[in-house]
Amino acid sequence: MTYVVTRQMQWPDGKYVVELSEGGIDYTNPDALANKYKGEFEGFDNPVEAAETAIEIMNAWKKDMPDEEVFLGYGCTCGMTMPFDDCTEEELNAWAQKTYDAMPDCEECGNKITGESWNLGEYGDTVKFCSEDCAERYFVKNTMEEE
Repeated sequence: MTYVVTRQMQWPDGKYVVELSEGGIDYTNPDALANKYKGEFEGFDNPVEAAETAIEIMNAWKKDMPDEEVFLGYGCTCGMTMPFDDCTEEELNAWAQKTYDAMPDCEECGNKITGESWNLGEYGDTVKFCSEDCAERYFVKNTMEEE
């Protein structure tokens, strides 16, 4: 899953929101403002890093516009226009951590698989790896044990 952070001026009320969207750039709301802060429009594999970036962008935007309210929101548009509900920093961080914790662990090294996973055909799709290197080490180790 890819996560993208954008600044939005939501339709129809014109509210300023830093949105964290699930699913990549094609799943962000269409009212995104031009890229201004570091991390906007980048794809993140790790939801915790995306949430941290969204909060940093929100704080920088608030500093640049001290007379305006700036909100946070997260969700998935499923490819449609769907403004997200407001959330607090704590709620965004809790969602990000819960999402991260639910990600699968690599069968070889135990690290979280935050991007695309690798698998070996003979083990099926249920045995997943964080990299081609881990898949190869797992295969070599298990092939040697069988001999």
